[in-house]
Amino acid sequence: MKQYTHMKYLFYTCLLSVLLAVACKDNANKEPQATDPATVQEDSVVETLDTLLSDETIQTFSTSALSDYAKKKAPGFDWNKFSMTSSWEDSSLLVSPFKPDKNFFASYGPFLKYSPDKSMFIDLDSYNIDIQKDSKGRFTGNEIGPDFEVSLVNLKDSTRTRLVFLGPGGSIEDGLWLDDNTLVLMGVHENEKGQEAATLWRYHLPTKTYYLYELSDTAVAGSLRGYWKTERLKNVQIK
Repeated sequence: MKQYTHMKYLFYTCLLSVLLAVACKDNANKEPQATDPATVQEDSVVETLDTLLSDETIQTFSTSALSDYAKKKAPGFDWNKFSMTSSWEDSSLLVSPFKPDKNFFASYGPFLKYSPDKSMFIDLDSYNIDIQKDSKGRFTGNEIGPDFEVSLVNLKDSTRTRLVFLGPGGSIEDGLWLDDNTLVLMGVHENEKGQEAATLWRYHLPTKTYYLYELSDTAVAGSLRGYWKTERLKNVQIK
């Protein structure tokens, strides 16, 4: 009887060892899935990031008036030379009701940057300059202060979201949409070395994420400054 019990014990011990060995082999064969560092996924929204600007993005930028201006003012200016220096998610952006006065669209309408589906627009100017349209259709403007604020207005829920706020050391010269989910602001910002650098703020709406691209050639920044006044708002007589 003792011999039978001992054999039974050895049988179950061997069986347990085999089962453990098989389980370990299965786990070893299941390699962890690598996460592509160039992809962000949240709530089924996926965005592919570019350390350098993609060809499609550069093509979009190249059709902008700012691109022609930059290449004229700074020979050798090249969108291919912008590289991503940082990124961050911001879920605490300042949001307020959008309640425009009766003259808002008459005064600022021609200068708003609408998304492709027309449900949103980038407001580059209303914080920074008081624009008025007179009875003859002429625009006049008064600069309000040295700071820059750029907002995103959502017409569906009538909200205004502050995208960027800069002191006198920075400026937003222009903005555009890459698609209904992605916008880009172009301007000048002080980099980590305390130097003015030509800068792009790429903002992905679904993930509330910013991607900052900078041009290492800091000499270009001075050439871009003032584009908003002399070119983008050239039809506004600024006092």
